[in-house]
Amino acid sequence: MSLAPADSLPRAAIDAKLLSLLSGVAVGLGVLLSGFVIREPAPYELYMVGLIAVWALFGLKVSRPVALLLTLFVLFNIGGLLSMSQMDRLFDTPLYLAVSFFLALTSVFFAAVTATRPELYRLIFNTWTVAAVVTSVLGIAGYFGLFPGAEMFTKYERAAGAFQDPNVFGPYLALPGMWLLYLFLTGSPARMLACLVPLLIVTAGVFLSFSRGAWGLFGLTT
Repeated sequence: MSLAPADSLPRAAIDAKLLSLLSGVAVGLGVLLSGFVIREPAPYELYMVGLIAVWALFGLKVSRPVALLLTLFVLFNIGGLLSMSQMDRLFDTPLYLAVSFFLALTSVFFAAVTATRPELYRLIFNTWTVAAVVTSVLGIAGYFGLFPGAEMFTKYERAAGAFQDPNVFGPYLALPGMWLLYLFLTGSPARMLACLVPLLIVTAGVFLSFSRGAWGLFGLTT
């Protein structure tokens, strides 16, 4: 039985650690960009297309549960394609279907990645929370006109943050809000104080979106 050279083991361990760090940063950046989709194509969309392609080339593993999710999404989007045959006016429908398919792929990607690396959950939650706080601040600033040009972060006199639609902005904040509430209720007094301000900011963002869906989701999960 041959043994590997002693100096090769630390090098392999260092390479694995570096790869794990880089992949974590790549996923975290994608989650961070998800809070800023005020224009299309958004940086998030372009970045995720590249990230999914690169990850697929270097070993994206799709487990059976994730494969089932992929199958359901494919069937869902096939239904969308079939529905086009019943429409008199298409116009932007292909774009909506493309966005639907893209979001399905990102869902499958995150499910596959976290299935093999569950330690990324905390990174995803924390990064999503940072994006939620920033986009909430923009939405609040836009609603109250806190600086010149802030109105670009509102739509229909409702806070929209860095999103095109308040009805997307509001629900986006629900999970980070619940994460902050969880940390607030279960942490030490110091962590409670640290979570209080961002929790209030995200809650204000949900409220000022005036999205009934976001209000219901946020209230029910609370």
